[in-house]
Amino acid sequence: MLKKNDLIILLTQMQEEGKDVTSLLRKVATSPEIPMDVVKVINDSRHLDVTGFYEQLRKSYNAKRSSLYINLVKEEMKEPTEVLTTLSALILQINLYAKHLDNPTMFLSHSRAEEITRVLNNYYTTYDLEPALTLRKLIRADLKAFESIR
Repeated sequence: MLKKNDLIILLTQMQEEGKDVTSLLRKVATSPEIPMDVVKVINDSRHLDVTGFYEQLRKSYNAKRSSLYINLVKEEMKEPTEVLTTLSALILQINLYAKHLDNPTMFLSHSRAEEITRVLNNYYTTYDLEPALTLRKLIRADLKAFESIR
């Protein structure tokens, strides 16, 4: 999940590289939500790690090596408890991907790593599946949003 602050940091880095991003900074500051066209410009300028991660998941699914991608993008799961294995597999893949990055901090935030671990921990404590189901839907929306800017 991208935050406005992340966009401002990334745009400021682009500005330091000599790119004119004044209008994009203004748009981020004044928009009530994350402007996806600004995210696209940033991703086109410097590939966001999270977009590369979701692309890798899709490629693994297309190569018939993993069902994680389809479990994230399908509308509903057959078995509600399947969301637990999906989120567990996702956090493993996030950690594996992050260990190859120079600076994984922003990627871990954008991929919702902390939220996933919190929701899984909550389930193992309370056996409440609802937060896990809600989080999977948010991740699905993130994935679709990041795919739309490719």
